[in-house]
Amino acid sequence: MPLTAALIRPMLTSDLDAVMRIQATCHLPDYHEPREAFANKLAQAPDGAWVAEQHGQVSAYLWCLPIDEDHLPVLHASDWQAPRQPRWLYLHDLAVAPEARGTGAGHRLVAQAAALAHRWALEGLALVAVGDAHAYWHRQGFQAVALSHPGLQRSLSSFGTNARFMIRIKLDA
Repeated sequence: MPLTAALIRPMLTSDLDAVMRIQATCHLPDYHEPREAFANKLAQAPDGAWVAEQHGQVSAYLWCLPIDEDHLPVLHASDWQAPRQPRWLYLHDLAVAPEARGTGAGHRLVAQAAALAHRWALEGLALVAVGDAHAYWHRQGFQAVALSHPGLQRSLSSFGTNARFMIRIKLDA
């Protein structure tokens, strides 16, 4: 099937099976979140979850959550709650199915997040880079930041010893 531009749309509860399949294909097993964790995030922040759809099939997804220093979710958490006054829009999980790579779906999903952060007047985007992903995110304008806040340190530790908290202030890229 030829590569075509994906339709970006809000994630629905009915998309969770496809999201779980893509997660299993794209992430190492230690990072596979249970369905309950995804359902919690979708219920708590429905405006920050999108899928890319190609030929009627979900081919990529992005979960975003409004966070502050005390509300970065730990990995696998199914009890996350949004803060009253978030600072960043946190890109919790982005995954693009192998057959959809090269279509620009991931870039377009991140652009959705940047636009939402801008509408909500947040300081920028944030994420936790695991494995070798920090180099990719650095090329996308994210910078690793040293953490002094105990809440951020505690949550970051759930992602493993090489995890890095990164932020991007510029929202128009």
